[in-house]
Amino acid sequence: MARITRKQADEMARILNNQLFLPVEPYAQNEKGEYKAQIGCIHICSQNGTNNIYQMDNKSGGCKGLAYGLTMNECYLWLQAAVEGARQAQRIAHGL
Repeated sequence: MARITRKQADEMARILNNQLFLPVEPYAQNEKGEYKAQIGCIHICSQNGTNNIYQMDNKSGGCKGLAYGLTMNECYLWLQAAVEGARQAQRIAHGL
């Protein structure tokens, strides 16, 4: 498999969020200039040399972990599998 960049993995997260009708960015700026958490957003967080996939859980910015300790390739594959799973679920729901 070719090397996956952070930009490519973030794009796959954006596709998944759109597929599930979730916010695309984990935080959004309101009219006062304050940042507020976007509940439901699935995003990648890199820390200590590994990557984790989180879903924004509450308005205070708390997250639940979906996958931990991944390489960028593994993040991309995890998100790609989630996108395909969402597509399959939508096909079943619509009787296709």
